[in-house]
Order: sequence, then structure tokens, then C-alpha cells
Amino acid sequence: MKDSRSVLLISDRSRWSEMAHDFLRRRFVDADWFAWDYGDPMTRQFDHWQGSDLLFSFKSDFILSESMLDRVRQLAVNFHPATPNYRGIGGYRYAIDDNQAQFGATCHIITPKVDGGPIIAVDRFDIVPGESETSLSERTAAVALAQFHRIVTAVCEGAAIDTDHSEQWGQHLYTRSALAADRRQRGELVEA
Repeated sequence: MKDSRSVLLISDRSRWSEMAHDFLRRRFVDADWFAWDYGDPMTRQFDHWQGSDLLFSFKSDFILSESMLDRVRQLAVNFHPATPNYRGIGGYRYAIDDNQAQFGATCHIITPKVDGGPIIAVDRFDIVPGESETSLSERTAAVALAQFHRIVTAVCEGAAIDTDHSEQWGQHLYTRSALAADRRQRGELVEA
């Protein structure tokens, strides 16, 4: 039997997000989806959105306003494709540049502070020698999707969603403009 609560998924347009949406459609009677990639025209407005019981953000660069969060009746959760020390975007690049041994996906409660809400879970894996941003991105997406399945299933089953107080966010927020400046400095092609 499907969960009768309403849910909104906000995500990028990747195949990983399509799989997350498909999972929600099989679990919930009312599963709305807003897929958006940075640079896409904003074709959907949330000014008149009545809200939902649940909101899941998966691999999304879409920043939720406080008024939008206020319309979520029960729980708003983000699945961030990076470990907590890489708030914001560009975590794949920075983890490789920083010679990190591990990377992962972070699930957290959404608050108005970008990638700053209470952490529910961090799923880590080893970075392999010679890892590229693309391969790290794909491996992280697979881990984030497994994490998504696990957490959403727990929500559907009525399990308490506890936070992990041993995990803490990094202080630095990595921004799109800083990542673009870094890429320009290295002579890399930067998206408009």
C-alpha cells in the first residue's frame, strides 16, 4: 500500500534523479517532481505552491527559500552529494585537489542555511587513485541513491529520523563563483 502523504522531489535532471523519482512514485500516492539544473530557465514558480507533507532534495542546486520550507508540513531532507566538509558545490573537485582518501553523500534536515541543517547520515567510500571528477560524481550519485532509498523507506515505515551528532558541517561554503574562478585560473572551460 502506498503512503498517502504528499511529497515533492527537487533534483537535478540526471538519470540518478529519475531513479529517485521512480522510487517515490512507487512509494507515494502523490509524488510531485521538479527537476532543474543550474542555468536552466526557471519554468516553475513556487509562489502559489500549497506545500507538501514531505520534501526531498536530491543532488539539487536549487536553493529553497524560508517561505517554501515553511510550507513543508512534516519533513524536509536533502541528499547532498559530498561529505559534510564540502558544503555547497564543487565537492568532487575539491576532494580530489585536497587528496582526500574518502568521499561520500550526506543526508540532512533542510534549514535556511545552505548545507547546514542537522545531519542524519553520511555514507563514505574510498577515493581510488587517479579518480576523476566525473567518476567521483557517478560513484557519489550511486551512494546517494542508496542512501535515498534507505532514508525514504524509513520515513515511509514511520521510523524516527535521528540525527548523527558526531558529524559536523565544515565552516566553508563552496560557491559556484569560487569554483568558476578556480577553473578559469587553471585554464579550464567554464560553463556560462
